[in-house]
Amino acid sequence: MKTGGASLKESAAIAGLIIAAISACYFPGLNSLFLFDDTPNLNALMFIRDFPWFSEPFFEFVLGGEAGPTGRPLSLFTFALQAGYWPDSPLPFKVVNLVLHIMSALLVYLITRCLLTILNTDKPSSWPALLISLAWALHPMHSSTVLYTVQRMALLSNLFMLLAIYCYIRARLILGENTSITALLKITAVLGLTGVLALLSKENAPSLVFYLLTLEYTLLHRLPADRLFQRWRQTVLWFPAILVVLLPLVFFSSLQQGFSDSFTFGPAKRLLTELRILWIYLFNLFLPTTSALGIFHDINVSTGLFQPVTTVLSLLGWLAAFLAALIRQQSNRLVLFALLWFLSGHLIESTILPLELFFHHRNYLASYGIIFVLGYTLFRLSPPVFRKPYLLTVICSLYLALMAFNTARISVYWSNSLALAERWYTGDPGTQRNAEFFAIELAALGPEGEQAAAGIFQQTINNSEEPFRLTLNLMTLACVNAAITSPDPGLVLAMADNISPEERDLVGPVQQLVTLSIQGNCQAFDSAFFHRLLTSLTADSDNPNKGMYFFELARLEQHQGNSLRSLALLDEARQFSDDPGILITQALQLSAAGRTDEAVGLLDEARQAILDHNDIRTGSRTSKLNTLAALRNQLGSNTSEQ
Repeated sequence: MKTGGASLKESAAIAGLIIAAISACYFPGLNSLFLFDDTPNLNALMFIRDFPWFSEPFFEFVLGGEAGPTGRPLSLFTFALQAGYWPDSPLPFKVVNLVLHIMSALLVYLITRCLLTILNTDKPSSWPALLISLAWALHPMHSSTVLYTVQRMALLSNLFMLLAIYCYIRARLILGENTSITALLKITAVLGLTGVLALLSKENAPSLVFYLLTLEYTLLHRLPADRLFQRWRQTVLWFPAILVVLLPLVFFSSLQQGFSDSFTFGPAKRLLTELRILWIYLFNLFLPTTSALGIFHDINVSTGLFQPVTTVLSLLGWLAAFLAALIRQQSNRLVLFALLWFLSGHLIESTILPLELFFHHRNYLASYGIIFVLGYTLFRLSPPVFRKPYLLTVICSLYLALMAFNTARISVYWSNSLALAERWYTGDPGTQRNAEFFAIELAALGPEGEQAAAGIFQQTINNSEEPFRLTLNLMTLACVNAAITSPDPGLVLAMADNISPEERDLVGPVQQLVTLSIQGNCQAFDSAFFHRLLTSLTADSDNPNKGMYFFELARLEQHQGNSLRSLALLDEARQFSDDPGILITQALQLSAAGRTDEAVGLLDEARQAILDHNDIRTGSRTSKLNTLAALRNQLGSNTSEQ
């Protein structure tokens, strides 16, 4: 079978066109700001930027990731190489993301060309392969994956998966009926290496075996497969696939614990909800709009097959899609390929793992199968009138122009965080995080912006079932701007006594309010109110942040001169949190009270805690140990002077 290789000149022209088109669309957004999860995941870069590459703090950052079970060290390694640019220069980070996306697009072109070769025994034209790859690369759904800095993890993982897929298809084109062990060992080594690199970038890498199995039983099913290859396929593809499916069942208790720690629903309700979300992804894939492609979406959880009724309709829709694909597989496996490829991409992140319900970046590679089939159908299976070159050129050019225009528009929005926040909020005002993002951007404009932000918070609070975090943010605005009407203290305390399990993390807003109170910058609420608020928060036995609320209460008591009460609260905080900062704070208070020996003992405990497990997000191990040593020496000198 011909592989349809392109000339060097043609390949260079195609690569240049892909690079130019993608760069033009994303150029406006390259200088966009760091947002949302960028800071919690990357803020530790500030603690390693003054150290040379490959120093102890450098590797502490690389190996100290907590974004997933593997820690994602390869992704963090690429970020660590750019530590000198954090947090003042987003541009270099976004450029690397763009380069990764371009590399993925080039691989998609190569994969598409190979698949067209397989589907058509004659030499395929580069034209359809180019248009299909551009349709994928320029799709607006991928905009947040490219421009959201921390999504480099997804970009890198999918890049290695694409490399593995391309190598696999090339190997299948070369392998004949007499498969050699040497050839199988080579492709096994390639798949193993790229798979491990993908896994060290992000944990969705096991999707690779399902992508390969989808290819094997749909578009590649007519390629030779002797007995040796079939046995290899069972071992290298089927065995890992079965293992991936069974692992959640083996660790089901841990899975349930993960849900109970983070969500009010379990694996079954998540799976039912994802049946609906997958259709939303498909709708956005076919009809992308700038307002619908934001990062945050609040989705009502399906509590049963008929609650809401769209759950059962979604299930029936997927069953019908499978039935249609199976009916057509005898004559045409394209529909089955598109369906299985899409679901393969969502098998890890859109089923029963305790992850957030909705993110568009999960469609980055999953969307390719549908785009490929649509493109191939347009070129090969359309009525004769549509096969005329000029008409195809017009149709494809208009479609690509629409995709490029929307992606460029989104990129322009990303270049202005206020415009981006407003666009997401107007597109989905019911999502709390969209409202919070827009309000924070408005508040940065000054007093008038703060009043506008307060209006956004109040409107969202009135329409929300879990309004406590938004109410705390509104309280902060009332503290700093006397023109803003503060929330009723009694209502706030009633909310604190009845926090919804679905309420988002409150530690940040609470810490901000306590700090304002200590600084004397929150006249709208007195200290008794904050004591009552924090007491309510510490009374929630199931709250994972209980230790930090005790810590904040201790800060208030210390500020008011109640040292003994503050020390007792710090003891309580240590019962619920292993944060060394609590130990250090308590040591300093003990030292000020003349209890130096106890203070030294706590510093030693803090040192051991840092040695055992340091949270790089709060500073490097080296810096913390040096600070502790200086404090201990200071306490020792104070003891000798006494």
